[in-house]
Amino acid sequence: MNTTYLILLVLLIIYIPTFIYVKKSEKAKALGFVTSGPMIMIKTKMGVKLMDRLCVYKRFWRFMGVLSRFITLFLMVFIVSIVVIDLIAIPGMTSTGGLGIEYALAIPGLNPMLPLVYGWVALIIAMVVHEFAHGVQTRANDMQVESTGILHCVVPLGAFVEPNEEQVQKCSRQARMDLYAAGITTNFILAMIVFIIMCAGMTGGLTTQYGDNPSIYAVSGSSPGFDSGIPTSAIITDIDGNAVTSVAQLYEFIDDNYCKDYEISYVYWDMNFTKTVTMGTYVEGVVKGSPSDGLIQKGTFLLGISDTDSETITTYFGTPTSFTSFMKTTHPGDMYKFYTMDYKTGDEEILLITLGERNGYGYAGISTSLSGFSFITPNNAVNVAVDPFYNCNTIQEKAMGMLSYVGHAFNGFSPVPEATHWWYHSTILPDEIFWPFMTLLYWIFWLNIVLAITNAIPAVPFDGGFLFSGGIDYILEKLGMKNQEKRDKINDNIVKVVSAFMIFALALVIIIMVI
Repeated sequence: MNTTYLILLVLLIIYIPTFIYVKKSEKAKALGFVTSGPMIMIKTKMGVKLMDRLCVYKRFWRFMGVLSRFITLFLMVFIVSIVVIDLIAIPGMTSTGGLGIEYALAIPGLNPMLPLVYGWVALIIAMVVHEFAHGVQTRANDMQVESTGILHCVVPLGAFVEPNEEQVQKCSRQARMDLYAAGITTNFILAMIVFIIMCAGMTGGLTTQYGDNPSIYAVSGSSPGFDSGIPTSAIITDIDGNAVTSVAQLYEFIDDNYCKDYEISYVYWDMNFTKTVTMGTYVEGVVKGSPSDGLIQKGTFLLGISDTDSETITTYFGTPTSFTSFMKTTHPGDMYKFYTMDYKTGDEEILLITLGERNGYGYAGISTSLSGFSFITPNNAVNVAVDPFYNCNTIQEKAMGMLSYVGHAFNGFSPVPEATHWWYHSTILPDEIFWPFMTLLYWIFWLNIVLAITNAIPAVPFDGGFLFSGGIDYILEKLGMKNQEKRDKINDNIVKVVSAFMIFALALVIIIMVI
């Protein structure tokens, strides 16, 4: 059984009797433990006095309320766009293996992406900041905070601030929207502040002697690269005795040949090694339902291509870039002979494939790498870590760059992969202090920005759902509908439909991604 499922099963077995006890026990209620639906709420008064002290600056909190609505609207549009893009991309997502159910749980240590210590510290900061902002804005609008605390259901779900519901219902629409937007905006602002500090430290405090050298960022299992034993984060310095100082130079050298054994010299933790590797265009995967599905197999080398009337290869694919460049010269409906070689057995095969269409070019549905290696450079790793718009030129590219930046955590960036720390030396702090500090800043940034974006979803029970409801009510009123009861009825119906769609779409995307 998957370890994650086993842990969840154990937690569920513990949770069920605990829930029953809390539900029936007067002693538990006296200690602040109460049930709410399937959840246990642990109610306290922590932070309420500090909220009372800060809420007196009403002019500032009114300004924050206006700012919060603009920021939340931006994030709401952003998250809806992401969900729509992911829905469109689902057919392609189903062709690859999911991340695993553990990635659906935002539990540091259990989720492989979230480190145990840094993750919990950052998650607690993000939740406390979010809920505390709700509380201060509640008090600034002259409403009472009944309690603060923690929500738990098998696993911890988060913190909460409980305002007086009767007062919330009676307050103005503006006050309610300010209340719901406060947490989202505070998470967003904190994320931006931490991001600036992190970027300043990364760009001004690091040096590296390896600069633009091709560096191994990842290695696919069972690939020639994996079997060679060259580890992740190795810096390639020579190939067959020729110095290599850039990824482009490495590719140019290999492009002269295909599927040839090379002597690769590399540096790993400042020690020099040499290994023999078969280098070529390696098939990482084949998209389900694509023209190559059922023909070309994952784990083979793509040697080259020819027209149907040719008996030999006319275009060789020494590297993935040569394959990509060729595909940009093809058209939908073109038919070619694809020449492949099984990496393990050396058996060669010729496959006749009719290309499909993607972006106006011919489409085979093959993803490739250079012998299973993924490359980056020390300079690029820092640029990617601090610049969401790195290598982005158009508005569309910048929009996707923002999305990709948040997704870098799934690829091991925190803010650069931990295995690559040895590439750099800090000029502002000792390395053993610099990297833990940068890593903590990264996770504080990441979890705050993710919490802000997800809470902006226009679906109840997210904060964005209540803000969306307030926005619909405002629009209906401006359209001339003065009857509050009629507005409420129409508003409720709209919010229910949008909430159901957004939650279904979000759940579908998550299921496809993790399973």
